[in-house]
Amino acid sequence: MWTAAALAASLLLGACGGDGDSDDKIDGAKDGSKAATKSPSPSKSSDTGGRKAPDEIKLAKDAKNVFEDTETGDPKKDEVLADNQARINLVDRIITTGKDADQLKLYADGQAFISATKYIKAYSDDHYSWAGVTRYYNQQVEFLSSSTAQVSYCVDDSKANDKNLKTGKLDHYESGDKRDTLETSRLRRSKSGIWQSYSSQTKRGAEECEK
Repeated sequence: MWTAAALAASLLLGACGGDGDSDDKIDGAKDGSKAATKSPSPSKSSDTGGRKAPDEIKLAKDAKNVFEDTETGDPKKDEVLADNQARINLVDRIITTGKDADQLKLYADGQAFISATKYIKAYSDDHYSWAGVTRYYNQQVEFLSSSTAQVSYCVDDSKANDKNLKTGKLDHYESGDKRDTLETSRLRRSKSGIWQSYSSQTKRGAEECEK
């Protein structure tokens, strides 16, 4: 049973205000689609050196995220990338399966939490999901302090399409309707040791992401 709408609405009502210096721009539910794959799951965790390491996040069988450039050679940067990847996959798990919406607060806070909740709810309200493959590439990490970091990455959703849950049909888009997107997220380490996104910014048709 599709439960993401109720869960997302509950999360949104309980959220705090966003950060004032963020410039968030979240595209609508049918602007090109999303996709999902396996990644750390917030449902189960174990302590690893003071950090709660999540298990894998499973998404709908017809949706997949492919992440490139996940290893930088710096363990600390790789940890930031892993938690950011988990956040992306968790959002997509909620959209494609309607499950684990209550876990979003582990990976998002403030403005990023509110934006993600609205994004999820937009899909659910329209009775849509998505199917296909989304590619994440050119991932880069910059530490702003010992407990804050910024991650930027490109998104190619040309092989993913929105899915009508009532009919099971896909909304196919012309190639011109899909442009590579540059996303930037700022994260801070939470008390549980997870790098939690607190602000996000999206730029469609970014030159930095041209193939």
